[in-house]
Amino acid sequence: MAESEFEEDAKPQFNPAPSAWRIRSRRVPPHWLHIADTQRLLGLIIVVSTLLLYGYLVVAVVVKWIDDESFVRTVAALAPLQALAAATVGFFFGRRDNTQASGS
Repeated sequence: MAESEFEEDAKPQFNPAPSAWRIRSRRVPPHWLHIADTQRLLGLIIVVSTLLLYGYLVVAVVVKWIDDESFVRTVAALAPLQALAAATVGFFFGRRDNTQASGS
């Protein structure tokens, strides 16, 4: 062996174990799994935020923070938001093919 690690040796003793030569690759999840995880997260966020919003309004009416007329107006104003949330969740989790739905 060489006296210093920076000097070359006439007979290098380099015989690593075969496992040291294996290329270790990072396991990349398939593309569809990333899309499914993203859709699940967005769907959960939309559903939870809608439930929290309407739950807060119901609690506000029960403890008389707002009157019934204000509650009705607020719910009517939030109807487009609820429809958008329902359409988004339906888009995320709707079927992509109709082959099994038609029974064939």
